[in-house]
Amino acid sequence: MFLTEVRRYNDDDLFNWAVSLLASLKDKDFIAHYIGYGQFTLAVDEHFNDLKYSLTKNKTIVFCYDYILDDVRKRIVDEMEKNKDATLIWIGAEKDPFDHPRIKNIFWPGDMLLQNKEYQKFDNVEKDPSNEKHWISTSLGSRPHRIYMASLLKGMKLDKHGELRIKMADNVRPPPVDASQSFCKQKLLNVRDPANQVPLGLPTFNFNKSVLSSYVKDKWKLSKEIENISEESSQGYQELIKRKWWGSSIFLYKHYMALGQDQHNNALNFDRHLRHLYKDKTLEVVNETMHGYNPIFVTEKFINAVIGLNLVIMNGPTGTVRLLEELGWNSCRHVVNHDYDDITDPIMRCEQAIRLNARLFSDPAYCNKLWQDNLNILHDNSKWARDHLYNQILKNCEQQFKEVA
Repeated sequence: MFLTEVRRYNDDDLFNWAVSLLASLKDKDFIAHYIGYGQFTLAVDEHFNDLKYSLTKNKTIVFCYDYILDDVRKRIVDEMEKNKDATLIWIGAEKDPFDHPRIKNIFWPGDMLLQNKEYQKFDNVEKDPSNEKHWISTSLGSRPHRIYMASLLKGMKLDKHGELRIKMADNVRPPPVDASQSFCKQKLLNVRDPANQVPLGLPTFNFNKSVLSSYVKDKWKLSKEIENISEESSQGYQELIKRKWWGSSIFLYKHYMALGQDQHNNALNFDRHLRHLYKDKTLEVVNETMHGYNPIFVTEKFINAVIGLNLVIMNGPTGTVRLLEELGWNSCRHVVNHDYDDITDPIMRCEQAIRLNARLFSDPAYCNKLWQDNLNILHDNSKWARDHLYNQILKNCEQQFKEVA
């Protein structure tokens, strides 16, 4: 049924939905692709050539779980221009990734939906708010917005009241001898210690930018001079780059491998490694995968925070909060100032996300009281994520698909 079929872990429900959607078409004159890892799959010439071929056959349908790279996006648009009769229905995890008259964008945030049934089991997340460290910033992987956010939190000395987790190492040691070559080629493991004694991300420190402005300009590919980096974030960055750490808790390689060779079991990761972190936290910075000037791309990181019953600050692309509100999430704007969500400049978006909500981060008693007062809303959000979001999104996808297919 699919010319390209790259499956993801635990994707049976969504894969079967995609198959049934295609089976409902009376007109069989189409070619479909099921792309599990957009950034990787379509970067491979073989798979891109399959997509290129199908665009010569008039109607192409793509189910994509992931974001795609800018050069791939451009290549797809170029191919559409070469084939003037081609139409493309793109059911993808990014919000409106294409601006082209013959490409229909249908929003399907795969990572948010992938293990919905597993997440449904996590109804009772026990909470005992801390009066000392009441917030958490997760997502260890090095991305510029995460580094910037961690630098700002550190520089404003807000980590006194929260758990700040970030990997500051760019380069790490080779994989362990017991890791399969195919796995190591597919997934870049961030620390490889066969003895399981070294904290993940700890060893080789080779951060190549000693000044935050240089790092941000390089990683965000900013062409203009950077003038709005705060003194606090610059100071925080200087403190972070001296430390070979993954945050305020030690996370061992053996813990990472406990999830199995395929590291995409998000529900299991939540149950084993995140649930205990959320027990005494009431506020969370959700450091999403994408930021900068990129399209909106929401993943399980957001779902974890909602299931974990936390007030949420979104560190993602412009409009992320607004999109989630449109999907039914109550962002508690009467408690959390989400005005940062409308800011296009990525630096100022990071800065204002924290500064507009500084008291929530700096005053545990104040934040915990607001959390308690709005706990019913947070429970409703958890129920929405577990019981309503999945069917709501797929129903909307089906309606849009039938209009254009």
